[in-house]
Amino acid sequence: MTEDHDALQHEAERAGLTQLTEAHWAQFAKAKASAEQLIRGIPRHLHMYDEPAHIFQAERRREHD
Repeated sequence: MTEDHDALQHEAERAGLTQLTEAHWAQFAKAKASAEQLIRGIPRHLHMYDEPAHIFQAERRREHD
């Protein structure tokens, strides 16, 4: 087993995935790579107060007469 496969197997075991087929290993490796790519895209320099939910204000609707 290669070092990459050992690391992947360790991650799978941590997630409770102990009986994977070769097809599952390929899917797991692809999913892990995609998740890491998504995580790298998350900005880390923002503060909690920069969250759009904290500054959003819906327009008030006027009641029609």
